[in-house]
Amino acid sequence: MNEKPRGIAGKALTFLLNIGADPADDEYTRTIKRIYWVTAAFGVLAAFGSTLLYFLSGNVVMGWLFLFSFIFFVGLLVEGINHPQRFRTIAFVLLVYFVVAPVLVTVLLGGIWNTDGTIMIGLMGPLMGLVYLRDRRPAVVLFLVYCALVMGLAVFEPGLRKDPARGFNLNPILFWLGFIVVAGFIFGVIYFFVIQRDKAHRQLAAEKAKSESLLRRIEADLAHAARIQKDLLPKESPKLEGYDVSGINVPCYEIGGDYYDFVPIDPDRIGIVVADVSGKGIAASLLMASLRAALLAEVRPDYALETMAARLNDFVYKSSGPSSFVTFFFGEVDRRENVVRYVNAGHNPPFILGREGQARSLESSGFPLGMFAGSAYEARTAPLSPGELAVLFTDGIPEGRNAQGEDYSDDRLMAFIREHRALSAAEICHQVLGDVKGFACGSQPCDDITLVVLKRTET
Repeated sequence: MNEKPRGIAGKALTFLLNIGADPADDEYTRTIKRIYWVTAAFGVLAAFGSTLLYFLSGNVVMGWLFLFSFIFFVGLLVEGINHPQRFRTIAFVLLVYFVVAPVLVTVLLGGIWNTDGTIMIGLMGPLMGLVYLRDRRPAVVLFLVYCALVMGLAVFEPGLRKDPARGFNLNPILFWLGFIVVAGFIFGVIYFFVIQRDKAHRQLAAEKAKSESLLRRIEADLAHAARIQKDLLPKESPKLEGYDVSGINVPCYEIGGDYYDFVPIDPDRIGIVVADVSGKGIAASLLMASLRAALLAEVRPDYALETMAARLNDFVYKSSGPSSFVTFFFGEVDRRENVVRYVNAGHNPPFILGREGQARSLESSGFPLGMFAGSAYEARTAPLSPGELAVLFTDGIPEGRNAQGEDYSDDRLMAFIREHRALSAAEICHQVLGDVKGFACGSQPCDDITLVVLKRTET
C-alpha cells in the first residue's frame, strides 16, 4: 500500500490527490478535497482543450471565454496549493463561476439556442455544492438562482418571436421548464443521498468516538487488572532453610489464568501451588483470583491435603460454568523430613531431577478442580535429597510452538534444566523463559507461562 507510484501519470495523480493537504483534516474532509481537486484539474484540461478547438474553428468569442476559464481554474489550483485552509471559500467561488459563466456566454452569443446548450453546464454548480459544502444552504440558493437565470433567458430568448403569424411561441419556455423540472428532480435526489451520506458519516464518527472511548477505558481497566493480578503473585522468593525457591509468570494477554504462590504454613513448612485455569484472559483471571482466596482460607497448620483439595474442587464447581476447570498442583515442602507432600489435580506432572540427572514425575492424583462435584484426591509423598530439584510448570512451556509447528516439549525442558542445574533457582527460571521464547522465535506466547523451581541445597 505504501509503494511509490511509478511513471509520470502516477506522480501526477499523487500530486493532484495531495493538493491542499492539511494535517488538521479528517479522512472525510480529505476525501472530499481529493474529489474536488481532481475534478478541478480535469476542468483545467477541458477548458484548455475547448479554447484550442474554438480558436481553430474560428469562434473567437467562445475561444476567449474558455481561455479566461482556463486561467481562472489554474488560479484556483494555485490558490488551493498555497492556502489549503481556504478550501471551502475556493470551492464556493468555483461553484458560483459554474452558474454565472454559462449565463454570460449565452447572453454574449445571442440566446440559449446559439450556445449548443452551454447553459446546462451551470447545473454543475449546485450539484457540486451538495458534495463539497458542509452547509447545504448555499447549494440550494445556487440551484434557485440557476433556475431563475435559465427561465429568464428562455423568456427573453430572441427566437420566441420569429413567427409573427403564430404569435408568441411558448415551445422554448416549455422546453426549459421541463429541463428545470428534470434538473430539480436530479438535484433533489442527489440532495437526499448527500444528506443520508452525511448522516451516516456523523453516525459513524459518533460510533467511532464511542468505540475509541470504550477501548481506552477497557485498556485502562486491563492495565489496572494486570497490576492487581501481578500484586497477587509472590513479590519475592520465600526463605526456607536448606532450600532455594523461585518462580516466574508471563501471561499470554494483559492478564491470564495461570497462578503460582508460596503459602507459609509454619516455620518448617511452605506450600507451593501452581494452577492453570481453563481458557485465558479476564474470565480465567477472575476464577484464578477466587481460587487464590479460597486456597488461603483453607491452608493452616492443621489442614489435611486431601480435604483441602476436595473443598477447593467443590468451590470451583459451584463458582464456575460447566466448561471451566482448574488444573492444580499443591506441594507442601517440609524441611524437617525433606519431603514434598502433594496433591496433583490433573496438572502437568512436575518432575524431580536427581543428582545423576534422572527424573521422577509427580503424577496426577485426581481430576482437575471443578470438573466433577464431590471428587476425592489422594495425597502423595516424594523425598528430596541434597542437590535434587523439583520443577513445576504450566502447559504454556511444553506447548510453546515454533514456526515449524513443533512443540517445545517436556523432554526439552528436562534436558535444558539438566544442563543448567548448577544455577540458582531464579537463574534457571529466567534461562528457561529465554529458551522458550527463543524456540518460539520471540513471538507472543500462545498460552500463559508459569515456572517454579525448588532446589534442595547440598549439605
